[in-house]
Amino acid sequence: MFMRAIYRYREDIAPSLVVLTIFAIQLATFFFVESLVVVAGIMLALLSCSALPGSISHNHHHVPTFTRPWMNRVYEVILFLEVGIPPYAWTLHHNLGHHKDYLDQEKDPANWRMADGRVMSRIRYDIVGVLRIYPEIWRIGRAHPMLFRRFKIWTSVALAVLGVFLLLDPAKALLLFVAPMPVMYLGLLDNTYMQHSDLDTGSHLSASRNTTSRLYNLISWNLGYHTAHHIKPYLHWSRLPEFDATLAPRMPEGVRCDSVLLSACTWRQSRDGNVPTAQVIRMPTAAAAASAPAVAKSARGLS
Repeated sequence: MFMRAIYRYREDIAPSLVVLTIFAIQLATFFFVESLVVVAGIMLALLSCSALPGSISHNHHHVPTFTRPWMNRVYEVILFLEVGIPPYAWTLHHNLGHHKDYLDQEKDPANWRMADGRVMSRIRYDIVGVLRIYPEIWRIGRAHPMLFRRFKIWTSVALAVLGVFLLLDPAKALLLFVAPMPVMYLGLLDNTYMQHSDLDTGSHLSASRNTTSRLYNLISWNLGYHTAHHIKPYLHWSRLPEFDATLAPRMPEGVRCDSVLLSACTWRQSRDGNVPTAQVIRMPTAAAAASAPAVAKSARGLS
C-alpha cells in the first residue's frame, strides 16, 4: 500500500533503485574517497552501465515514476547528475519534438536525413545532434512557453546542485558528474540513430528498428520494442512487449531482429528502397499525438 502511494507502476521500483544506488555511489565517492585515480576508476565503472540510467531517464519523462510531482522533480535532478539531461529537456526535445515529427525528416529535431536526401553518417549525426540539442529545445520551447519556463527553472535548479559539488571539490565534481555527461549525450544520440536511420518514414510500422534481444531490453528497459513505443509513447515501458506482440506480424521484414546490435536489423531504405505499400499498415497519425495530454500534464508539474 505504501509503495502504491508513491509509484504509479510497481515495475518502476527496480529502475528507481538503480538510479538511487548509482547516486549513493556518486555521493559516497565524492565525500569519502580522496584519491582522484580511484574516483576516476569509479566514474568509469559507473559509465560502463550508463545505458541503465539513460533509458530510465527516457522512460520516466514519458510516464512519470512517482505519484507526487515534487518527487518527480527531485528524481529528475538526480537523473541529471547521472545522465546530464535536465528536467523538461526530454519533454521538449524528445516528446514534443522527435515523437511528434520523426516521420517528417524536415521537422524532426533528431533528423538523420540531410537536406539533399542523403543519409547522415553515424559520426556526423552524433556530432550534429550534440550541437543542436539546446538550440532545438529553445526553438520548440518558444511554442510551449509554460513548459519552456519550467525547463529554465528546473535546469537552473539542477545546475545549482551541480554548482554546489563544483564549489566543494572541483576536481571530484568534474570527474564524477561533468566528464560523463557528453559521453552520455553521445550514447543516447547514437542509439537514436540506430533506431531510425535509413528507414522508410511512410509508416510507423516501417520507421523504427526493433529487437527482441533480452539483453538489449534488459539494459534499455524495453526500448527494443521501439515501434510500439512510437505508436503509444504514453504506454508504460513494462507494457511494451505485450503491445509489440500485436504489431510484430504487421511489421515489414528487416526492421526487426533478435540482436543486442540494432545494426543486425537488415532493412536500409537507401539500399532496398521503400517498403512495398502492401506490407505497410498505416497507423492513424493521431496515435502519436495521443500522448500530448499526458506529456502536458507531466510538464505542468501535475505528475
